Amino acid sequence: MTIKEINAAGAKLEELLCLRTAPLAIKLINRDEVPEGCAQPSAEGYHYALCQALAYVRRARRGLAMFAEDNWCLWPVINFRQREVDEEDKTYIGRTYFIRDPEVSYRHFCEQFPYINEDKKKDGLVIAPLADCTFEPDAVMVYCEPSQLRQLLMGSKWHTGDIAGASFDTCDSCGAALLPVLNGEREYNVSIPDAGEYERSLCSENEMIFTFSGAELEKLATSLDELSKRGFGYKSLAYDIRPDYARPKFYNDMFAKWGLGTGTEWIPGKR
Repeated sequence: MTIKEINAAGAKLEELLCLRTAPLAIKLINRDEVPEGCAQPSAEGYHYALCQALAYVRRARRGLAMFAEDNWCLWPVINFRQREVDEEDKTYIGRTYFIRDPEVSYRHFCEQFPYINEDKKKDGLVIAPLADCTFEPDAVMVYCEPSQLRQLLMGSKWHTGDIAGASFDTCDSCGAALLPVLNGEREYNVSIPDAGEYERSLCSENEMIFTFSGAELEKLATSLDELSKRGFGYKSLAYDIRPDYARPKFYNDMFAKWGLGTGTEWIPGKR
């Protein structure tokens, strides 16, 4: 996709899903690759947790570049290998990972904490609104309500035939959201803002995170558009509790085969 097409797809996602904040384009970069218009917080005299940077960009719609010196949270510095963690460090911080038994916490940290793959490691990452970014994203993050998440899951399943994976860690939600996609472990990933992200980044109590590979953007946007045309878009669905509602032809065909009742045939795109 061209940058213009990427921006158009970002605008399309916002429009089809009635998103309150911008879908985010994420790209791993080295220091000499910062796109124009993407500020470094430390250069302006302040620091963000990565979740705060994500929140700022999706609400203020201004791009940010995040390197080690821009972070105010420990976990993404470790996630993205921006600084080394030795065995002594692991012994210390691994026992603080919100697990009652310190030894279980340490084992969990050593065995399950997510890192960027060595071959994908770069100095930092850049974040911009998808509808305005000037680069091809490695990943896209969408903060959404459960009903909007349903549509994104329908869209991803529409063209892949697979159900998206999930990473429901309640600590280090930025790493849980991004790394399975950036590392190529899955193309679509569902996660939840952690306690720190809720407090520091002002997520609503109902927000979820849907992250997907930048390479999937065109397919997903097309799928959501097609579902909308068939009457299954976010704006199309409405409460409709009534008996003997119209059903697709294959429903009636199967019910007739089973000797059960048939009724009005549902026409795609109509209610």
